[in-house]
Amino acid sequence: MSDSLQSDARPNPGSRPPNSKSSVARKIFGHFTAAVAALVCAATMASAQTGATISGTVTSEAGVPLPSVNVLLPGLNYGTQTDDAGHYSFTVPASRANGQTANLVARVIGYTAKTVSVTLAAGQNIAQDFVLTVNPLRLGDVLVTGAGTTSTRERLGSVINSVDSGLIRRSNNPQNLVSALAATAPNVEVRTQSGDPGASASIKIRGNASLTGTNQPLFVVDGQPIDNQTMSTNGGDQSTVTQNRAADINPSDIESVEILKGAAAASIYGARAANGVILVTTKRGRSGPTRYTLSSSSTWDNVQSVIPLQHTYGQGANDTTAAVCGTPNCSLSSVSWGPPIPAGTPTFNHEKEIFDTGHTFDNNLSMSGGNDRTSFYLSGGLTAQDGTVAGPNNRYNRATFRLKGTHQLTSTLNVGGNFNYIDTRGRFVQKGSNTSGLLLGALRSTPAFDNTQYLDPVFGLHRSYRFPNPTPTSINSSRGYDNPFFTLNNNGNTSELGREIANINAEWTPFGWLTVKETLGGDYYSENRLEALPFTSSTAPAGRVLRFDLNNLEIDHNLIATAVHSIGQNADLTFSVGQNLNSRRFRSTFIEGDNLKAPTPFSLQNTLSTTPNEANSLFHAG
Repeated sequence: MSDSLQSDARPNPGSRPPNSKSSVARKIFGHFTAAVAALVCAATMASAQTGATISGTVTSEAGVPLPSVNVLLPGLNYGTQTDDAGHYSFTVPASRANGQTANLVARVIGYTAKTVSVTLAAGQNIAQDFVLTVNPLRLGDVLVTGAGTTSTRERLGSVINSVDSGLIRRSNNPQNLVSALAATAPNVEVRTQSGDPGASASIKIRGNASLTGTNQPLFVVDGQPIDNQTMSTNGGDQSTVTQNRAADINPSDIESVEILKGAAAASIYGARAANGVILVTTKRGRSGPTRYTLSSSSTWDNVQSVIPLQHTYGQGANDTTAAVCGTPNCSLSSVSWGPPIPAGTPTFNHEKEIFDTGHTFDNNLSMSGGNDRTSFYLSGGLTAQDGTVAGPNNRYNRATFRLKGTHQLTSTLNVGGNFNYIDTRGRFVQKGSNTSGLLLGALRSTPAFDNTQYLDPVFGLHRSYRFPNPTPTSINSSRGYDNPFFTLNNNGNTSELGREIANINAEWTPFGWLTVKETLGGDYYSENRLEALPFTSSTAPAGRVLRFDLNNLEIDHNLIATAVHSIGQNADLTFSVGQNLNSRRFRSTFIEGDNLKAPTPFSLQNTLSTTPNEANSLFHAG
């Protein structure tokens, strides 16, 4: 059988041998033809796979380019935003561009949205420009009304003010979202505690609604209620600046803000919304190429208006010289209206000398993008502010990280989530009606006393205009008012906070008229504060250490089903049913340590006696 499987391998005398030149040429030509065919086929396939590209420019009626305009295909969930020059461009994949007609919408707050029809075909480049008209009444704007529901402005029975990211960005206040809302909406009052780094701000909508409450509205970020309380470390009208917690949100991450007033807020969020609701929507990714954004700003601040202090009269009262002390540790008069200062005596401007040029650096980097099913937005920000008060203890830093994404699991089910981490750190000075505060000691000093020499050259002890010659026996003696430079160089007032705000959400649309949304989120932060008064301070000459630790957790679950039926263009029938569970837990520990054992460190272990105070609260609602 082996012989039957063999073939005659002898060459045909009339044929060329396999390794002849013509055979090699045929092989080379065959390979070349195959390569060309493969390239042509690949080019044909690539051309067939090229999607439809839509691009153009969005301008106002005056021809001014409009940045941050949303240009999208609502039915396909594709779109982008215009750049600073008003240009936009995005691509619809070939699999979704099959010759159909789709609506292309250009929308931005303050202008009337415009819709045009475009035909989507693979490999086609569509040029479409938009000219938007100003919409002073903002009719037609789609508004978020809370708990994931939306409506148009003309269909609402109450007032909702919209603030877009452009106004917040142009406020030039990256430190505090609440301060950035000043003068952006009517009947909204914003007050900032001071110009110090880390100072809090308060907001009221339509004035006071309570004689005893804070009158602050509820803040909701991407459907998650967050804490915005402000708690002073030492209470009263002294201590250091304190931050309102909504300032932890990076304004550069914000896409829009809706301010709900009256019944529109209370009907959705209940009693917590009695003073209104601030709905914050953060930026999100859109289908299209990955987009990178880097922004960096620097500002410098100087105090322009100062109190005109007198430089004519010396220490004393009623043209009478202050009593002459018989001992080195005596305390002189507290007022500076004595006899005229002799000619040639140097005088000092005690207000200007405590101020310096402040500066703020704000840097933000974001990356966003996605496809027809998935979108993402990733950002990081760093804000560093040094205040206008001289010295190293007037600063506030905030670092933020945000990740937000969505994914379409099926044609009727979308899921998403976002995570935001904030880290803030501050170093502050004593303020207010406080003998250890900055301004009382500075503004009441006699013009002829040099406050910059705040340490005695002999013993290195704290000296002030009322206590100019201290000795070691005065270690536990008050200085009357602290020397302002002693206050400025006290590094015992610090704050450190870590915060996480996150939620997950799902949206199910089984029918065109029915939508079911669910959101589960949490807001957690822990803050550690320290306030210390060194030896010889006027408020606590023996020294004092205050430790204030705050811990807050809020968990919120919201489930709502909405059925909508339109009756013409101006009326809707809406039926909503839902359920909410909210749990809030707050803990604080305040410990006062008195009488330092040694000048440093500023810690409770370095005090002779401590007084603790602990507070807890727990709230459940459903």
